[in-house]
Amino acid sequence: LAEVVDRCLMKQRDQRFPDAKALLRALEPFQPGHLTRELAVDASPYAGLSSFQEADAARFFGRSREIAAMVTRIRDRPLMGVIGPSGVGKSSLVRAGLVPALKQSGESWEIHVLRPGRKPLDALATVLQPIAAAATQEDARDHRDLADRLREEPGFLGTLLRRHAQKHKKNVLVFVDQFEELYTQVPDQAERLAFTNCLAGVADDASAPTRVVVSVRSDFLDRVSEDQQFMSELSQGLFFITAPSREGLRAALVQPAEMAGYRFENPDIVENMLEHLATTNSALPLLQFAATKLWEARDPARNLLTVDSYKALGGIAGALASHADAVLAELTPQARTLARTLLSRLVTPERTRAIVGLDELSELSRDQNEVRRLVDQLVQARLLVVQTGDGGTGATVEIVHESLIHSWPTLHRWLEESQEDSVFLEQLRTAARQWQQKGRATDLLWRGELVSEAERFSRRYRSELGSLQRDFLKAVFEFDARAARRKQALAVGGGMFLALLLVAAVIALVVIRDSKIRAEKAAVTAHTAEMQATKRLAEVQAKELERQRAEAERQRAEAERKQAEAQTVKANSQVQLTAGELQQKNIELQASLKNAESLRQDAETAKAAAVASEKVAEGAQKHAEALLKREQDRVKRLEGQLGSPVIDNLK
Repeated sequence: LAEVVDRCLMKQRDQRFPDAKALLRALEPFQPGHLTRELAVDASPYAGLSSFQEADAARFFGRSREIAAMVTRIRDRPLMGVIGPSGVGKSSLVRAGLVPALKQSGESWEIHVLRPGRKPLDALATVLQPIAAAATQEDARDHRDLADRLREEPGFLGTLLRRHAQKHKKNVLVFVDQFEELYTQVPDQAERLAFTNCLAGVADDASAPTRVVVSVRSDFLDRVSEDQQFMSELSQGLFFITAPSREGLRAALVQPAEMAGYRFENPDIVENMLEHLATTNSALPLLQFAATKLWEARDPARNLLTVDSYKALGGIAGALASHADAVLAELTPQARTLARTLLSRLVTPERTRAIVGLDELSELSRDQNEVRRLVDQLVQARLLVVQTGDGGTGATVEIVHESLIHSWPTLHRWLEESQEDSVFLEQLRTAARQWQQKGRATDLLWRGELVSEAERFSRRYRSELGSLQRDFLKAVFEFDARAARRKQALAVGGGMFLALLLVAAVIALVVIRDSKIRAEKAAVTAHTAEMQATKRLAEVQAKELERQRAEAERQRAEAERKQAEAQTVKANSQVQLTAGELQQKNIELQASLKNAESLRQDAETAKAAAVASEKVAEGAQKHAEALLKREQDRVKRLEGQLGSPVIDNLK
């Protein structure tokens, strides 16, 4: 500042500032939040679609008041959350505004920047591994060992950083960029809570030399409340930012050009750009991109950003879309199809950027080199960015800025067309990873309605799937086909068994019916035999009566004989009968005796015949009863074997 004042007081005119603008540029660095701004010759003063980094502080304009306020806030609050909508410039504000301002504040600051990604504890451990190694006086261990310790001892991180800061007499700032990735890419709640516990352990004391800053999209702020303690601490240090005001956008557009020695040919260009950005989301990155394209078409002879260049660009609205569409137009049809699959993969179902490993993207095509060539092309076109992870974590790929998701009509159309598929694809990737981690266990394969949904997805999806997803779907379909074959075999076997059971039941019914008929016939025969026996018994009884009558006649004749004898004796005694009459009576008596004897013999014969008929009848009756009992036992045995319900139904 003293040098600036001295130069203003120089006696020679050519040694003083030539005009007020030159003096203004010299004084600008001394405003709160402003830094010394120097650019290399012909270096672009605009960042394009990329976020501003710490090295871009010289060309970061339009946020002076916010930077000054953040510097003041971070001294009082150990935990600060930078909250704002997507594309508002949260990352740029911290990286290119707060961090350089802290480093030039006269205090010693050590900055550690990370993003949660899919494995937030691993990301935290990788960044802080050198500090842990120096603190333990040992060689740097694998970052996964440190991650495991952070999971088990969340307070270890705060202890480690405080000791490091006190030992080296400096302040330590941990900046967690894109904090919403903790909720869009980490499904395990325990992992998320362990990560927030670690951060809370760093920022638990305002008097300590450790600070934590997180940048969070405003629509994800409610998700932070799953950790009540962390949310309670964070809520006391929230720093909300909105899109730059019209004047802030003007400064971000005009001042970098002036710093590079250029100006706009017509002020209407600036006003037109600001007018289009007034109702546009992600205004700042769109402005930077359009300004970058305009800078590339500048007129170096006149140091102008011309009207013709702006018209050829298509203005703010067409700059991003035309650039991305031009990049796609240069691709072959096959590469364009692959680009659609790749870009869709780099967007989460919540329409945020997804960080995906380059190895995983390579699986989107059977030719992995084709994917890598396409990624290189899109990186050179500034549509993608590739970052190489520390600790052997491999390279990751992401869309250069979220404004592409919302402001590029082609990608927006692709996402709308595949909205249903994007949700299913995320579910498929998660299931396939779990299946792979569990040794491709069969019990993790989809079943039921998910199989039907996978079949519908396979019929309509025309893009490439990763090899792991293809293997998973193939295993699902093969398992479902085997299950269907088993079910079909069981159905056929069951049908055959029921058919055999039906045939057996019919046969049993026929046998039972025949047995019943035979039993009924036997019963009829027995009844007939019984009737005949009864008839014969009646006949025997009749003959017995005749025999009894004959016996009675015999007895009567015997009585008559005796009477006759008595009479004879009486006659003899009286001598009243003659010898002739006596002889005649004797003959009649003998005839009566013979007749009586004959009747007695007939009666005995009839009685014997009746006894024989009675025995025959009893034998027939017993035979019929035995036959009927045997058939009844056979029917019961068949019913026991076949089951009474079947028999009843057949009956």
